[in-house]
Amino acid sequence: MISIRSVLVILFLIVCLGGFLRFYNLGERSFSADEFLDINATVGYAQTGQWQAWDHNLQVVAQRENALSDQRAWLYRIQVAKLFSFVPPTEFFARSVSVLWGLVTIVLMYFVGSSFSRSRTVGLLSAFFFAVSIVGIEFDRTLRMYAMFFPVFLLLSWLLFQLLENVDIPGRLRQIGFVSRLVDVCRRVCSINVVYLLPVLFVGLLSFHLHPLTANIAFVLLGYICVMLIVRWRQKKKMWPYSFFLSSAGVLLLVGALFFRSALAPLFAGLVFFENHYSYIGTVLSDYQHPLIGLLLVVFGAYFLLCRRETFTAGVWLSSCALVILLAAVFLWRRVAGEQYIFFVQSFVIILLSAGVYGLATLLRDVYSGRGRQVFVVIISLAILLVPAYGYFFNADDNAYHQTSRSSQPRYREIFSYVMKHRQDDAVLVTRNFRNYYWAGKDVSVVDFGGERTKRKITRDEIVLLTQQYSSGWVVLSDNDEEFVSKEALEFMEENFERVNDVAVRGPVLVYRWNQENNFSMSDEL
Repeated sequence: MISIRSVLVILFLIVCLGGFLRFYNLGERSFSADEFLDINATVGYAQTGQWQAWDHNLQVVAQRENALSDQRAWLYRIQVAKLFSFVPPTEFFARSVSVLWGLVTIVLMYFVGSSFSRSRTVGLLSAFFFAVSIVGIEFDRTLRMYAMFFPVFLLLSWLLFQLLENVDIPGRLRQIGFVSRLVDVCRRVCSINVVYLLPVLFVGLLSFHLHPLTANIAFVLLGYICVMLIVRWRQKKKMWPYSFFLSSAGVLLLVGALFFRSALAPLFAGLVFFENHYSYIGTVLSDYQHPLIGLLLVVFGAYFLLCRRETFTAGVWLSSCALVILLAAVFLWRRVAGEQYIFFVQSFVIILLSAGVYGLATLLRDVYSGRGRQVFVVIISLAILLVPAYGYFFNADDNAYHQTSRSSQPRYREIFSYVMKHRQDDAVLVTRNFRNYYWAGKDVSVVDFGGERTKRKITRDEIVLLTQQYSSGWVVLSDNDEEFVSKEALEFMEENFERVNDVAVRGPVLVYRWNQENNFSMSDEL
């Protein structure tokens, strides 16, 4: 077994590696997608002390269609907003809060991994594989609550397991008389360790505040309890306390349906039977050199834990967390499939994969007992070198550290810098206004489209009318803006506007401009 001193040294080096991979070139990429919502909300709070989005263009509180989104996950956002009291709201500093949560996650992965597997080696492997995880690095370098949601949900899962499996509490805590008596009574009555009840409630509420996907823990509980009931029945053992847990769950569901239907309705509204989001399966295995290698190690890790008496229940729990949530994502979630929604499941996948590496190394060590130690070290080393997809870090066109015209996300900083540099003073800007961080203080006339609650598309007639109202203008459309622009409007702009072709505006984006020299007849168009 690795000594505590060695563990601390190795874990420190892993945290340093993870910190470098997360802090390096942190401000290189432009804000994109929902990052704009967070930078607007956090700067608005820093400016006004209230959760109101900030219009960087006009330097006033923004006019919002969905004001509630400014308060979403405010416990994460307030950390960013308070940071802006000391530093400017740049991409680097805004994302640094997520990076710090990523470092917390690395340490937590060690403790949870070693706790479930009863192996410090598995804990260290879990911390390492998350430190170099592509998905982990990308989300820990993003101004979104997912970097905080990931470790909070992992902690909730661990605490809930301790609560259900009646795990003993530290000896010093048991020396407190009333605590010891309370623990013993609850164990006899309902077979839970009540010491973990308040932490579960607190962390559960925090996790649900960060994201409603926390509700998937109910599916995990149901799956775990059903499996354990089947195991106890096959072993001809008492099915208590799992029968009690299942009965309690049924009673809670009935009470909720009768008295809290309106409160639970939004949760059930997010479910639909027989969806087909199979892309989630590939997403959870995207960190590895080959998905099949990752899958085989994850399956073997679950098998390894299930074959050991001291880790059997942990193996069932981890497998339930990974598999049940993944199946729910594929077949039940009523939402657009996206990496951000399945990200929190990666923690369980990584721990199972780490257990698979350790189990394989242990198996071969026992087979080649004469050189067992050397074989063990070689297998662990090969896994560290061959399993992660290190090629990602050498992709100069599109990774977390570089952004070129071939990147998957538009380079909004360069795009709007080009537009502001070449536009006439009275030109109108037609784009999604929530990106106004990149034309801060310019006092530009903006025609907004594509707000969060917008259902309509901007029409051809509206574009034509703008050309009458403004002698010049610019249109900036990213590839995910097309759902807010009608086909006729796109065709009109392509035929009548100048499509800008410059290195600064290339990528998944369309930039058009018009001025008085455009040779089309407004009267004919109308």
